[in-house]
Amino acid sequence: MRVLRKLYKYENSQYDLERQVSLYHLDILSDKERTLLSEANWQPNIIERFADHSDVISKLNSLKNNPLLTQKRCLDAFVAGVGGSYLRGRSVLSAFHKLQNLPLHDYKEKPQYACCWVCSDGDQQKHINDSYFQYCLYYGNSYTSNPSYAYLNLKHLLTVAPIGPPPADKEIFKQLLHLLRHAPEDETPGKFEKRLNEAKLISGDKYTKRGVLHSLALVGVIPNAYIPLSLDHWSNFGDITIAENQLNNTKGRSDMEMPWAGWKGSLKIDEEKVTTYFGEYLD
Repeated sequence: MRVLRKLYKYENSQYDLERQVSLYHLDILSDKERTLLSEANWQPNIIERFADHSDVISKLNSLKNNPLLTQKRCLDAFVAGVGGSYLRGRSVLSAFHKLQNLPLHDYKEKPQYACCWVCSDGDQQKHINDSYFQYCLYYGNSYTSNPSYAYLNLKHLLTVAPIGPPPADKEIFKQLLHLLRHAPEDETPGKFEKRLNEAKLISGDKYTKRGVLHSLALVGVIPNAYIPLSLDHWSNFGDITIAENQLNNTKGRSDMEMPWAGWKGSLKIDEEKVTTYFGEYLD
């Protein structure tokens, strides 16, 4: 990760205008560092092309029946991500939710958003530097927003060995649930994030921690006041996001989004979903 942080510094990027994607140069690394990446089979600029919305949905759907992408494997990775032994796992829960539930659909845009109302992805050709994207996931970022990210996330997951969360990770996950369970009735998402920081429970900056909370909210473990969500059900992006208009705590804040933004302390956690999805990690 130290070498990758050096490689993927903004100052080391060059923008490819034709493909509208940033590329990164190995020249910044020493011979020893380049050898290290070579031994790890890390290529700096693997560029994934998506022709349009239909291509994105088709590629994600192609992974749906892969026997290696089980719910247990993805939940294992997520708990290990929360605990800190496998930071990349923090992004896996939301990706798995999309894989399992996002229906095959045509691009549907409404005036409120310049993207698909169903899934939030676009309908134009795009290129993504998959290598940089994977680096961001290994750093602990979640990228929960759209299906193209879910596809790249899970496709890469298939190339690495399954992760089992050690007892320390399970304990941290239980403590996170405990903090939510015992929230003051009037606590806001922002106040909870402050309390989570003070607890020094989860590593990372506020955005990587928020990604964990957002993922738990997407599957309904952390409830919101406006729309019921679960791990085995799909709700359209637009329907979830439009609820932000009813929230007081998002006005003027582009970084606080539904469904996490729709939580309040009185909602605690959905104990039934906790037991159903994560029961084996709570013993």
